[in-house]
Amino acid sequence: MTDPQPIDRLPRIEDFQADYTREQILSAEALNTRAIAMQAYLQAFPAFLHMRQLTEFIQGRRYFAPAECPLGGWVLMRELATPKTTTVSPNVDTLYGASYLLLDQQGPVVLSVPPIPGRYYSVAILDAYFNNFAIVSPRTYGNAGGEYLVVPPGWRGEPPAGIRAVLDAPTPSICLLQRIFTRNPGEYETLHALQDAIQLTPLDRWRQGERGFPTVDLSAYEIQGMRMVRDPLQFFEYTNFYTGINLPPPGDASLAELFKTAGVGPGSRLPGDPESQQAIRQGAADAQDIMNARISAGAIRNGWRVPDPTSGLAGPHLLARAVVQATQMGLFPLQEAIYFFAYRDGENQTLHGSQRYSITFKKEELPPLREFGFWSLTMYNDVSLLVENPLNRYILRPDSPGLATAPDGSLTLHIQHDMPAGVPEGNWLPAPAGAFNVALRTYLPQAAIVDGTWFPPRIERVE
Repeated sequence: MTDPQPIDRLPRIEDFQADYTREQILSAEALNTRAIAMQAYLQAFPAFLHMRQLTEFIQGRRYFAPAECPLGGWVLMRELATPKTTTVSPNVDTLYGASYLLLDQQGPVVLSVPPIPGRYYSVAILDAYFNNFAIVSPRTYGNAGGEYLVVPPGWRGEPPAGIRAVLDAPTPSICLLQRIFTRNPGEYETLHALQDAIQLTPLDRWRQGERGFPTVDLSAYEIQGMRMVRDPLQFFEYTNFYTGINLPPPGDASLAELFKTAGVGPGSRLPGDPESQQAIRQGAADAQDIMNARISAGAIRNGWRVPDPTSGLAGPHLLARAVVQATQMGLFPLQEAIYFFAYRDGENQTLHGSQRYSITFKKEELPPLREFGFWSLTMYNDVSLLVENPLNRYILRPDSPGLATAPDGSLTLHIQHDMPAGVPEGNWLPAPAGAFNVALRTYLPQAAIVDGTWFPPRIERVE
């Protein structure tokens, strides 16, 4: 394939040629396929991750609950994350749960949420592209609990009495993520009961007061090792299938038709000729380069990465959607929670355990939150995992034991490898000896955080 002509050698805009050789024609057609594949890769990337998670969820559920239908049950995290946790950038604030549904096979499903008073909780419901189409939380429905009907695309039935809301899924394949705020391990018994009480039930069985899901055909998802996929052609084989069942968001419809012309769209069949296949591989590599550049060059303010305002939502921003799922899969929209990550200090120097740092929130400048919202500062090593330390402390939060404010009402958090001298131990967040990063999470942020009026202060190096 030839490279595009330099700009200074291009003809005038209105000029064209009609005498290309066959070799030139094939080269130009390959360039077109490459360009289409680049955009198609970005559009399909979240769907690939969703399908991969679905296959792994099925395998996990079959191992832990072999007598049950894998879909509709929960995989629950019963304890807070620790340094043994292998999930990248785990929080140490909530217990987690995850479930998947295939609504085209399982039909409408009732989500039952018990009363969860006095604390943050949520059940986020995401489509096959990890777009949040519904969230049940104190922000949206309060803490009193209730029954919610999740219905497949095009459902036109009548919800039964007792249903608080009908939640229309944009795609048949969906996942649900539950979170419950955890103050300390002493609450586990109570919180486990709440986790168990968050249930999914097929509508027909719910009407009869029954539980459990009937068996469904999962043969299309009997796939091992999707995490090992490296060949873009195999990537598109999976996503052509999955996006054919789970059509892209309406705003992507015209693009999806374009992608099909190159064999890399919903329900498409990949081309068989080597030239097109090579162009598709190159287009996928272009997309990955663009994603890496976007991740590397994200906007920075006060040393913190600026959250993408489109996070967790459908829209025309293909690159942003792909990058969000590559770095923070299943992320909330900003109205529910905003995460700020810092890899550098206020002077743009890499955070490192050989240095000492502090971050100070002036009086009345702590993150402004809604009722039941909370904030936390979490420490990670250079590969975004939790770090062992003498205190077994991985986060600081307003309810952290021993956390003390200054006489002027300000709050200073000390970030360093060794215990800082002359400050309350409760204000120390232990750092590893090498490079590290920190995350400031804000759940149920007020408008000032969402619109950027409030932003985290700089992390300052202590001389």
